[in-house]
Amino acid sequence: MKIAYFDCPTGIAGDMCLGALINAGVPLTYLQESLASLGIGEEYTLTVETVERCGVAATKLHVTLNVTNPPVRHLGTIESLIRGAKLPSKAEEWSLGIFRKLAVAEAAVHNATPESVHFHEVGATDALVDIVGTCLGLEWLGVEALYCSALPTGGGTVRAAHGRLPVPVPAVLELWEMGQVPIYSNGIDRELVTPTGAAIVVTLAKKFGGCPPLRLQKVGLGAGSHDLPIPNVLRLWIGEVLKGAVTIDIITITIIMEIIITIIRVIIITISIL
Repeated sequence: MKIAYFDCPTGIAGDMCLGALINAGVPLTYLQESLASLGIGEEYTLTVETVERCGVAATKLHVTLNVTNPPVRHLGTIESLIRGAKLPSKAEEWSLGIFRKLAVAEAAVHNATPESVHFHEVGATDALVDIVGTCLGLEWLGVEALYCSALPTGGGTVRAAHGRLPVPVPAVLELWEMGQVPIYSNGIDRELVTPTGAAIVVTLAKKFGGCPPLRLQKVGLGAGSHDLPIPNVLRLWIGEVLKGAVTIDIITITIIMEIIITIIRVIIITISIL
C-alpha cells in the first residue's frame, strides 16, 4: 500500500501541499486541466517556480487572482462546484470532506451552522484551488493513506477578514481540537499553519506523530512564502508500507514503561519483606 507522510517543521498551508506534490512528480498541466472543471478558471492563474529556503531548493506554487474581489462562497456552493466538476472519486470525496470539516470549525468559532458560514478567505478562489488540487495530486500519485507530523503552533498575530487575530487563529485551534492534533512551539512567531492546511491534514491524516515504517520512494518539497530561521519547506515523503512492520507510539511505550516500573517495585517490596 502506498502511503504519504507530511513532515511539517515550519507548518503547513494549501500552497505548500500543492508545491510538494508538484515537486514529487504531479504534472502542473494535469492539475490545471482537472481544476478547470470547477468552472472558476477565469478567477486565477497557476504558476510554479523553484526557490531556495535557507539553501534548500523547493517548489513554490503561486495562485494569482485575476479578479479584484473573488466571490465569497458558502458550503453549499462549494459542494455544488466540486460535485459538478466530475473529479476522480477519491479526489471528490476528500475535497468534500475537507470543506465540510472546515465549515464545521468555522461554524463553531462564529456560533453558526456549517451551511450558513461565510467562508471569507477559506471559501475564496485560492482555497478551492489548494484543497481540490491537493486531493487531485494525492490521488494521481496513488496515495492510499496519509500521515502527518506534529504541528508547530506559530505565534504573533495575523490580519484576517474579522480583523487582526492571534496565531494560531481560532479556526485552526478548533480544527486541532477536533483532530486531537499533537502541537508544539518551534519558537517562530508567524502564522505557520493556515486553516486550509489544518483542514487538509485533520481530515485526511490517519494519524499524527512520527513517520510509519515505509520504503521511501519519493520526496516532494513545497516552499512556504516567507524566509524563516529554518528552511520553510513542507516535506512530502511517499513510499510503500513495510509489510510486517510493527509500530509503537509514544503512548504505548509510556504504558509499557509504567508496567515495567510497577513490576520492579513489586519485586523490590517482595524482596524487602522476605
